[in-house]
Amino acid sequence: SEIDGSHHSPRSIPFDQLVAAVEDYAIFTMSPTGEILDWNLGARRIKQYAPEEIVGRHFSTFYSAEDIAAKLPELELETARRTGKFADEGWRYRKDGERFWASVTITPIVVGGELEGFLKITRDLTERKIAAESLRESEERFRLLLENIQDYAIFTLDPEGHVMSWNLGARKIKGYEPEEIIGRHFSVFYPADLAALRLPEKLMRAAVVEGHAEHEGWRVRKDGSRFWGNVVLTALRNGEGELRGFAKITRDLTDRRKAEAMMETNHHKDAFLATLAHELRNPLAPILPGLEIIQQVAGDAEKVQSVAAMIERQVGQMKHLIDDLLDISRITTGKIALRKAPAILSDVVQLAAESMEPAMNAAGHRFVVRIPRETVRIEVDSHRISQVLSNLLSNAARYTEPGGTIMLEATVDGAESLSISVADNGRGIPFEAQSSIFNLFEQGNAGVSEGLGIGLTLVRKITELHGGNVAVFSEGEGKGSTFLIYLPVVTSVEAAAAPSLPRVADGEDGARRRRILIADDGRNAADILGMFFEMEGFETKVVYDGVEAVEIAAGFQPDIACLDLGMPRLDGFGAAREIRAMIPGVFLIALSGWAASEDRQRSREAGFDVHLVKPVKPDELREVIEGIGR
Repeated sequence: SEIDGSHHSPRSIPFDQLVAAVEDYAIFTMSPTGEILDWNLGARRIKQYAPEEIVGRHFSTFYSAEDIAAKLPELELETARRTGKFADEGWRYRKDGERFWASVTITPIVVGGELEGFLKITRDLTERKIAAESLRESEERFRLLLENIQDYAIFTLDPEGHVMSWNLGARKIKGYEPEEIIGRHFSVFYPADLAALRLPEKLMRAAVVEGHAEHEGWRVRKDGSRFWGNVVLTALRNGEGELRGFAKITRDLTDRRKAEAMMETNHHKDAFLATLAHELRNPLAPILPGLEIIQQVAGDAEKVQSVAAMIERQVGQMKHLIDDLLDISRITTGKIALRKAPAILSDVVQLAAESMEPAMNAAGHRFVVRIPRETVRIEVDSHRISQVLSNLLSNAARYTEPGGTIMLEATVDGAESLSISVADNGRGIPFEAQSSIFNLFEQGNAGVSEGLGIGLTLVRKITELHGGNVAVFSEGEGKGSTFLIYLPVVTSVEAAAAPSLPRVADGEDGARRRRILIADDGRNAADILGMFFEMEGFETKVVYDGVEAVEIAAGFQPDIACLDLGMPRLDGFGAAREIRAMIPGVFLIALSGWAASEDRQRSREAGFDVHLVKPVKPDELREVIEGIGR
């Protein structure tokens, strides 16, 4: 520092009054060449020299031989002289040869523009240095420990989920080298179905809220193979509570999973064999007494015929059981061959629906079938796809209380894919059973003994043989179920011809009156519209809600249906779909107070042929009716 005024030597500074008694810092002055001029109490404590032992000696006394050989003391003085200050940390030595970690500041003393010497302040930071070194060594040991653990994949993520570090276990379990994976999002480890459900993001959100999140399920290696992983994701926060990322630990439990699956399979197999014995005994039980009855009443043709019919039914049931067993055996051994051929979707669906209709009627179920109005051509094994649908419908009927609703709906997705859903409002499926319900010998509803538990396995296998897949959705017990099948089998979709209104001999003029169904919750509007069409020569039915419209349409078989879109219980869109499914050739007219392009588009998607805006003029109705079938 520069001191204004007359020339003074460093010794003239009131050193004793200022710093002599300071104990926490070694403070002393030096000549321009580095000889020590004075010595405070802190210097004596830290460096262990008495003033008479050190004053007059060069300050390089405190440096190692290597530092002296490298001329470090001279460089420090030169730096202080040139820049006005030198500051550094490093090892220095006490009188007894023990080293300590010193924080050193050297400041030049300039008086009247002339260098008079240097002020040197030293702090002993050995404890802090040792603590920092200990922490660094501990962190390094921990890092090496983590990096070399092979049984666990341990790595860190940034707050967005990108991989930041990668240990040996992660390389071994997941198959990626660090340079291949660092910087990529950790969702790459999840199968497509779990990634589509945004499970990685959900786990991160849970970890942020709860501090950590745990999940167990299938994960994907670099080569595409799957392993069963137990994952713990922990949020990492700094001292201020800010999220800095996540730590992720994954264990490969595939072997344990396989062992558990084998035990579970054995358990289900035992249960299956017990069920099989029960199911085979059921038809056998009445056959033996029946044969005895036939022997005793051989001359009573009516009784013999009755018993014979019973035996035939029981033999048919046994045949069905055996056929299912043979099918599952062929499929699981890869010996089944599909006989694909061009088919029409409506024919395949109709075959399955007709086979299940007696069971639906017996249980009093409301059975609804919805298929595209267009002719959809597909390339499938019709018998097998019909078998798939029959199995799903059979399950729906079995697990739905009498009087329930079961719906089969088919839609075309894109150019080649077909979606078929079978939905019911029955018992539903517990969440814990949904992941295994397609497994062999599995029955989703505990306590239900009907069937062998192989129907859904057949559904999955046959669907997969067609290149598709199947999924189940249920909100839990008592909330119904939906089974959804995806099949990439569509070869063409042909627009249906505009429906023409049939004329059948039914009156004096040789033609029956055309039938029109009117449904509107506005009773006055519905009644007036009914009177209008009666005057136009139609046979007319008027109802006031969508459910009633569907029920009346089943028996009335209208040629035209005018449906208000805003009806209670079942709106016009739903009623249109159900009526179209029952009567493919019906001409559907939507009545609505909404006229925007999106409203008309929604009507078209529901199957309406025409969208008319209220209030409808009589001439508009006549023009629409006259244009049908042109």
